[in-house]
Amino acid sequence: MCRQQWISLQLALLLIYCGLGASTASIVGYDDLRMKYLPSNCNEAVHLAGSKAKSGIYKIGLPLPQGAVKEFYVNCLLDPSGGEAWTLIQRRQNKSIDFQRGWEEYKNGFGNLNTNFFIGLDKLHALTESQLHELWIELKDFDGVEKHAMYDSFAITDESQKYAMNILGTYSGTAGDALTEPHGGANFSTFDQDTTDHHCATAFKGGWWYGKKPCVKSHLNGVYHNGYYDTTKAEGIIWSNWRGVNYSMKYVHMAIRPKDLRIDNKLVN
Repeated sequence: MCRQQWISLQLALLLIYCGLGASTASIVGYDDLRMKYLPSNCNEAVHLAGSKAKSGIYKIGLPLPQGAVKEFYVNCLLDPSGGEAWTLIQRRQNKSIDFQRGWEEYKNGFGNLNTNFFIGLDKLHALTESQLHELWIELKDFDGVEKHAMYDSFAITDESQKYAMNILGTYSGTAGDALTEPHGGANFSTFDQDTTDHHCATAFKGGWWYGKKPCVKSHLNGVYHNGYYDTTKAEGIIWSNWRGVNYSMKYVHMAIRPKDLRIDNKLVN
C-alpha cells in the first residue's frame, strides 16, 4: 500500500470512529493513529498530548473484561485555574438539541460533542466506576453572570440499578447546593422509564436524577428557555438555589475528572 493510500485509510477510520457528531477538525493530539497506548480519561489524554494539549475532542479507552477496551470520543476541557483537565459529560448552550429523550438515548448518549450533548449513562458509569471522580457544574445566566457548584466525589451505578447517583460528595462553590437534596442517591428517569412515584420525567420534560419529593431542585437536562418562563412546572434548565425554579440558564455544563492522575495506570500525583 502506498503512502497516499495509507493516509486515506487513516482518515477514513477516524471518520468512522468519530462519535456523537464530533468533527475531525476538532480532534486534538491524535495525528498518529498508530499510538500504542490509549488514555483512559481527559486528565491523562491532555498530559500525553504534551505541547499540543488544548481543549477539544480526544479519544479514550476504558478496560473491559477479558482484556477488551471500550473506545469512544470525549470533549476535554482544560481547567481554567490551571489544574488537571476535565471530561465534559453534558453541555447546553442553545436550543438546537432537544433533551426530552427516551431511556435508550440517554443510555447511549446523544447530541454533538462540539455543541450540545449528553455523554451517555453507560459511558458515565464506566468512567466513574474506573476510579473516584469529582464533579464540576458551570452555570451562566442571560445577564452573563457565571456561578459554579463543585462536588468532591461523584459516581453512578449501572443500568441494572437505574444509573443511580450513588456517590455525591461535599459541595463547594458559588451557585448553592441544588443537587444533594433531593437528587443525591436518586435513580435516573426518562419519560419511558420513570422510576419516580410522581411521573417526574414526563412532567419536567427531560431525563434526570429526579427526587422523590420534590422532583427537582436542579434540572440541567430540561427545556431550553430564554431566562424567565411562565409555567407552573419547573421544566427549564434550572438551578433553584441561584435563580429559582422559573429561570432557565443560558449555558450549563457538567464535567468530571479523577481525583488522582494516573498515566498508564501508574499514580503520578
